[in-house]
Amino acid sequence: MLEMRNICVHYDHHVVYNHAYFCAKDNELTVVIGKSGSGKSTLHELLTFQRTGTYEYYYNGKDITHLNENQQQEFIQSHMGIVNQIPVFINDLKIKDHIKLCQSLFHGYDIDEISKQLEIQHTYSLFPQQLSGGEKIRVSILLAMIHQPEILVFDEPTASLDKHHTQLIVKLLKEYAHQGHTVIIFTHDAFIKKEADVVYQIENCQFIQNIINVPQRIEKNQSVLANLKHYTQYLYKMFEHRKLLKMTMIFFVSLSIGLCSFSVLYGQSVIQKYVDQLEPLNKGGIFYHEYSQNSIAPPSIGEEMKGVQKLSHIKTWPFVIDQSWESHLGIEENDRTLKIYQNGQLENQAELEPNVGAFLVASYNEDYDYQINDAKEIDNDEGIYISPDFLYFLKTGDLIEDFGAHKEELERMCQEVNEDTEIEFPINVPIYRTMDNDIDDICYKTVKVKMKVKGIIETSYSLTMATGNGMLDADIFYPLSVMEQYQKELSQTIPEGAVPFYYNYYQFLVEDGYDFHKAKEDIEALGFKVASMYDETYTKVQIVKQLNESIFMISGLIMLVVFMLFFGVKYNQKQDYVDFIHFFTKRGLTVSRSRKMLGIYFLYESLICIVLSIIFMFIIAYVFFDLMYNEVFIVRPLFFVFCMIVSLCIEVGIPMIVLGRVER
Repeated sequence: MLEMRNICVHYDHHVVYNHAYFCAKDNELTVVIGKSGSGKSTLHELLTFQRTGTYEYYYNGKDITHLNENQQQEFIQSHMGIVNQIPVFINDLKIKDHIKLCQSLFHGYDIDEISKQLEIQHTYSLFPQQLSGGEKIRVSILLAMIHQPEILVFDEPTASLDKHHTQLIVKLLKEYAHQGHTVIIFTHDAFIKKEADVVYQIENCQFIQNIINVPQRIEKNQSVLANLKHYTQYLYKMFEHRKLLKMTMIFFVSLSIGLCSFSVLYGQSVIQKYVDQLEPLNKGGIFYHEYSQNSIAPPSIGEEMKGVQKLSHIKTWPFVIDQSWESHLGIEENDRTLKIYQNGQLENQAELEPNVGAFLVASYNEDYDYQINDAKEIDNDEGIYISPDFLYFLKTGDLIEDFGAHKEELERMCQEVNEDTEIEFPINVPIYRTMDNDIDDICYKTVKVKMKVKGIIETSYSLTMATGNGMLDADIFYPLSVMEQYQKELSQTIPEGAVPFYYNYYQFLVEDGYDFHKAKEDIEALGFKVASMYDETYTKVQIVKQLNESIFMISGLIMLVVFMLFFGVKYNQKQDYVDFIHFFTKRGLTVSRSRKMLGIYFLYESLICIVLSIIFMFIIAYVFFDLMYNEVFIVRPLFFVFCMIVSLCIEVGIPMIVLGRVER
């Protein structure tokens, strides 16, 4: 039994109720009638906790006047079924899914018999927008009765019904009331008034009770509990409605997120990888004159060197590389012998075969602190750097062909080299130059030197600061000062008509803070060719940066357009989201729980968006890797995190912001 005592409600100076009393008992069909504006809607809202006022509210003798909002919602969920004059539905769910969703949420019972009485089985496969006003009312009645509530409250349930369906509903509600339930109907309908057990007339701010009939209680039919599936399964079905629109929006959102992830993360990762490769490199290279590969030596660098020396931001020193070591060796057998010593004792010697220039010799400047990678440093203040394959030749006398097959042997040989290891080898010291029929020729003297090993190098460009572009990697690097010392001794006298030797190659170093490409342009402007490992890697960084900036601008523009479209679509759907929440709050769920349920639906869409955005990112990255720059393919966990966070912000955050605050 519901009781409301001392009901006092007024609007400004208009009094609606003045200490009125209302009571609705079990087993009775209670009808409230009155003129428009008399207070029917006010009492309906008071009974269903939609309006505040001064009153005392009792249910089965228990005072429920001062329940808080959550407790009121719990009371509605446990005890009430409410049908408003304008029913609220979830537009993206079919009627059959509405029924199963309510059965899942409210422990609903089998409603086949009620559905037959209301004649609504044909609506199960339809969406709410496809129903007539009368069909919506009848479906709402069915949904309100799913959990067999003790109290049913109706506001003009027959306003949009014909006579036939009005009779069906009144018969159903009357039977339900006589099974021991409380049924309250607010109406103008004379037919319902005639069928009521108790009628309340609103007059002079009071309720006048008129008992029409004293009903006999009938036995309640036991319904079977139905549909124990979790309600989230039916929320997912919301995605099926307007599928093309939703999939199109998710597709473009995912594509834009994938592009942004690629440009922001993948592109930056590739750039960082090359920057990391750039860090340990010497910021310099080698400059020389362009020449034909068929020439014995490139044109010499003479007076032009003065122009380079005027460039204050560049430091230079000579670089000697003998690309035809074999051609300058003497014919004596001794000149072809290379020796390795350990602790002053000869360990092995190897003979260079005629016409085989297998190893190249070059100089390095011991006054410059080279950035040397992949090297085994020996604790010697001065000495030579050698390659592992040259060490193998010294130890075995054979040229290595398969590095993989000799990996362990090479490692052992490298470990055996220490500060007491010495190498004896010939160097070709350039003495002077002669001109014969306009051909510049260099006169060399072969000198045997014996020096300790300072290091074993894997990447010889660390000492040459260049590789490729006409520069060949050397296997032996000896101090430039050694060559200059011999050159000074051997060039005391030169033949008539000859000129002192000047160098073919120079190494250069760019000062910190000065752009390398600008320095390279300054040198090339003087007619030189520049080779540099730093330049190759630096160029890669610049190319990737430019590509990445272009992709970032494109993805940013796409992201902006998609964001605006997405926001517009979600804003237009705001009322659908509000109806979703109201659908459940009318059935006793709190606003916060209803929002969480809506959030689960948004989460489902964002999950699809996350998967698609990751797929798009990998497709774009693969195209970039395969067609544009197939050197680096990077996958990091941060890529997945980025796609996940942005997808959640867009697919969950934006709709929740658009929805805003919703009142009960």
